[in-house]
Amino acid sequence: MIIGESIEVRWFLPADDARAQRLTSWFAHASSEPPRTDRYLRLQRADLGVKERGASGATSLETKFRVCAFGPTHFSPTILGELERWTKVAHGSTDADDGGRGWTILRKERRVRVFELVGGRVAEVTHGTHARAGGAVELTRVELVDGDGRAAPAALTLGIEAFGPPETLLEALYGAGRAVFAEQPDLRLEAAASKGYPAWLAERSTAI
Repeated sequence: MIIGESIEVRWFLPADDARAQRLTSWFAHASSEPPRTDRYLRLQRADLGVKERGASGATSLETKFRVCAFGPTHFSPTILGELERWTKVAHGSTDADDGGRGWTILRKERRVRVFELVGGRVAEVTHGTHARAGGAVELTRVELVDGDGRAAPAALTLGIEAFGPPETLLEALYGAGRAVFAEQPDLRLEAAASKGYPAWLAERSTAI
């Protein structure tokens, strides 16, 4: 079992949003991960998430508890997001075959940039470099899938997740956010679009 803490901020946009192509182009050279499918337990709660990574053949069941919400925070004059602190518990999963009942299936295609915090300064690191503290900035295309394999309209989620010792998380998140958004000074992201996966999934529980 692994227990950890993170502070995160995340925005969700429809894939046909005018900003979607801009975000996709911006992250075109970021490190890409193989596509994967996760399952989320339908809980109808914004403060609790249960995820089985990889759906079939999953090796990890992850539970996230929201410890606190910091409220809207500016990363730049035009970037406003809802900061949340989470405790995560991950352990092995037997991937019980329940026919999908009670679960939401989500396909993901993810690109990630990593910023390291060292001595109060934040700088982007190359792929494969291990950072002790910092922030992961990710752009992910997500699709809700029903039991017949049909997908609802896709969305893009842009998120920043701080990692490292608990006392560095806020500094790392702010540093990574300010560094990455300095590259797009006229990008606009509103607090209304900012939420975690549990809240976003609860809003779409009847989408398909």
